[in-house]
Order: sequence, then C-alpha cells, then structure tokens
Amino acid sequence: MMSIVLRRFKAVHRCGCVVSCRRQSSHAPTAAFALDAAPLVLDFSKTERAFRHYSTLELVRSAAVLTACAQPQLVRRAEYLINLSKTIVGTSATRHLVRKTIFAQFVAGEDASGIAPTLDRLRAAGVGGILDFAAEGDVASAVEHNQPAREYNYAGEAICDANRDVFLSAVQAVHDTTPEGFAAVKVTALGDPALLERVSGTLVALRGFFARLDSAERGWLTRDEFATGWAAAFHGTSREGALRLFDSFDSSGDGGLDVLEFSNALPLDAIAPLVATCREHGPLYHAALDEGELGALRRMMGRLEAIASRARELDVRLMIDAEHAAFQPAIDHAVLALQRAHNTRYPAVFGTFQAYLVENASKMALDLERARREGWHMGAKLVRGAYMAHERERAAALGTADPIHPSAEATHAAYDAALEALLVHCPSPERTSVMVATHNQPSIEHAARLATRAGGVPRERVFFGQLLGMADHTTFTLAAHGLKAYKYVPYGPVDEVLPYLIRRAHENADALSGVPWQRAMILREVRRRLVGF
Repeated sequence: MMSIVLRRFKAVHRCGCVVSCRRQSSHAPTAAFALDAAPLVLDFSKTERAFRHYSTLELVRSAAVLTACAQPQLVRRAEYLINLSKTIVGTSATRHLVRKTIFAQFVAGEDASGIAPTLDRLRAAGVGGILDFAAEGDVASAVEHNQPAREYNYAGEAICDANRDVFLSAVQAVHDTTPEGFAAVKVTALGDPALLERVSGTLVALRGFFARLDSAERGWLTRDEFATGWAAAFHGTSREGALRLFDSFDSSGDGGLDVLEFSNALPLDAIAPLVATCREHGPLYHAALDEGELGALRRMMGRLEAIASRARELDVRLMIDAEHAAFQPAIDHAVLALQRAHNTRYPAVFGTFQAYLVENASKMALDLERARREGWHMGAKLVRGAYMAHERERAAALGTADPIHPSAEATHAAYDAALEALLVHCPSPERTSVMVATHNQPSIEHAARLATRAGGVPRERVFFGQLLGMADHTTFTLAAHGLKAYKYVPYGPVDEVLPYLIRRAHENADALSGVPWQRAMILREVRRRLVGF
C-alpha cells in the first residue's frame, strides 16, 4: 500500500474556520524542481507569426474596432448609438454594420454551423476552441453594472431546459469541430439564481456550524469535541449516538474530522430533517432548504448532469464559469458533484478559481486535497476575476470585509502564486489539468516556465486561453511553441449577442489601456505587409 505521510497544512476557508487537510501522498512534489535542459523562451514580438492567419483587411478592421473599444465615451454610449443607428438607417442596416465590425471581431458566428470557418482557421494554427453560446440578458443591465461576465435572467424552468439544449448542442459542436476542445457552461442559465443564493447560504451556514464545533480553531475536530458539540446542538441526540455518528463521518478512520469529511457526510437534502431538531434556531436552521427548493435543485443538477454525461460520452471537456459570490458556493458544490461522477478517466469537468478573491488560495488547496483523497482528475481554470465592483458593493452593503485583494499588484501576485500551487505544488500532478485563462503576458510567461519544470503538472496538461479577437500575438505565439493554446469562441444571433459585444467593448477599453502595444502590433504588421518593413 502506498505510504501516507501525515502533514498538516492550515488554510482559512470562506466560513472563517481553519481547515486541516491531514493526509497527503508521500510522492507529492517537493519545493525544489529542476528545469528542463532547454527552458522555454517565448517571443511575442513577431507580428508575421502572430497574424499570418489574418488578411490585411481583417487586421485593419481589428485595429479600428480595438481603437473604438479604447474610447470610454464611445463605449459608454454604445447602446444609445446602436438605437440611434436603427432610427436613422434602419434595423437591417445597423445589424449588417454590427455584423461586419464588432461582431466579426469578437464572435465566431451565429450558430454552431456558422462558426466552422473560424474553428478551421484556429485549428490550422494549432489553436483549440472553447465554445460558448453568448446570448445574454438585457443590454442596459450589462452596461449599467459594467459587468465583464455574462449574466442570465431567470425566466422559468422551460427556458432553463432550452438553455440545457443549447449547451448540449455546443458539446456536440466541440466534438465535431475542435478536437480536445471545451464547451463553456454557465450554471445560472440552468436554474433560478435565487435558488443558487439559497443553496449557497445553506453551505456557508454548514461551514459556520463546523467552525462553531471547532472551538479550538485547529481546523479539525477530535471525536470528543464533535460528540460534545453535536449533542449540545440537537435534541434527541445522546453522547453515545454522537460518537457513533462521528465514526461514520470519519472516512479516514484517523480519529480526526476535517471540513472535507464533514461536508461530504452531510448532503444538502439531509440538512432539513437534521435542523428540525436544532435546540437553537440559528443560521443553519434558517438556511435549510424546503422540499420545493430541493426539487428545483434536483432539476438544475439534472440539466448539468445531462450536459456532463454527453460531454464524457464525446470526450469533450466542460468549463464551468465562476459567477457572483452570492451564487459561487452553490456552483462549487455542483461542480464537485460533476467532477466526482465524471472526472474518473480524464478531467471532463473544469471548475473555475478566481485569483482576485482573498479566499482563493485556501479554497484551491481544499479542492486539490479533496481530488487527491477521492482519486479523481482535477480540472482547474484560473482567472483573475470579473465581478470586482459588484463584489465590493455587496460586501459594503452586508457590512462584511472586502473579498477582493486591495490592489492590482496584489492580484497579480496572487495569480502567479496560484499558478505555482496548481502547476508545481499540487498533491496529484499526474491527475491535474490547468487552464491558464489570462491575457497578462508576465503571468503567461510564468506559467510557460512552470510547465517546463520536471516534477509538476505535465506540459501536455497545461492549457492557455484568451478571448477571440484579443491578444492574438499571445495565443498564436504559444501555439507556435508547441503549447496548448485556446481561443474562447462565442457564438449566437447578432441581436441576442449585443449585450456580450457591448460588455466586450467595456473589457477591451480596460485591457487596451494597459497594453497599448497590442493595437500597435497589428498596425506594425499592416505596415510590414504594405511597405515591406
């Protein structure tokens, strides 16, 4: 039997409790790693390599669109200008103009068949696709909140079923058009966001209950601590009964119970009958889901299960997007259920970690440890984060601590530290796959160096993702060096994708203010083609 070393690492979880993940593999990577004989050096300056798959006319269009996206006044008035154009020249002419400019820049096509030329071009350059049906909620909402992440408005269970079918078609399209590709899934498209917020509240309350039992703040409970706290919390439970319950919860049999074992032993549908015997009607009591909510949750999970099952049948990978913090615990819970069921042979389901969150490092450590203990493949997408303004406003309204790192520099440092945790220090590198989803060049270079180190996650399990229409010099340079590069490929009808396009314009304005040379590189390549230098 593989030897197991007992090494404790402590991490603060979102409920504020200290978690101890006590058992780790004896062959886990150490802190020292050797570089390959020829460390990878990336040169992002070669415009002829970065843009050789585009015509000169397409490059001129890209430069014009990106220039427009860098004008804050123009972006803020985008919806007004589109409506004005419809009034002056008509809806058809406006739609045609949008289709030939901003739509052509950031969206691959209107349906799964229409995206084939874009995917063929990417595949010819060694670049994979992450397909995403990009229809969203109303334009005004996207602009008002300057929200660089897609949002769905709940309109009933039938619409959720229709969204499930859209995601199923995306999975099929990935299988048909982009080998080793991904399909992006948004959980709020498949269930009521209000339900996700309720489920998240239940999960947070459960962790808070664990923290209450853990009065010594060690991150785990002894048999005696659990029995004393449990018997005190619930009517009709003797100390002897609580001891027997502890033994059933302690899956490792080591006499200690941490938050992973605790949460695994209490599924959501077991909480309601449990809290009915609470001595005090505290947060956990009020957070318990009723039968109607549990039924809605089962329907949402059924939709996710259908998509994940189809993906596994077709050897496609799902990428579950992160969303608002109010929903995220429920989304993480759903992702975990899918990963346990479908990541046994390969990482069919990827969850998302947001480096701008203060709690991200501890959350990531817990999930990596859970995957190691349970023996399934970890699929992890690492992003910086898309909801900064919203999360800070929410925290201020609730009177809670700011969940976001205090500065861009701190977020950059957290992102690079997360890369090292995922690619170098993870407990099961041979069963871990990572999508490095960023446009930040220093982070990409850092990840590429880590991917060439011996002893960490194998290079073929490290993926790099950028948005269609942005950072082409990065994506195609990565592919040219033999790394697994991907483009996030949105598609959908022009009118339904308008909120996505306006949101993308907001995002580009921020990105271009930090990397003006992206636009300069395009113009340099146009000049090289036209005048030879």
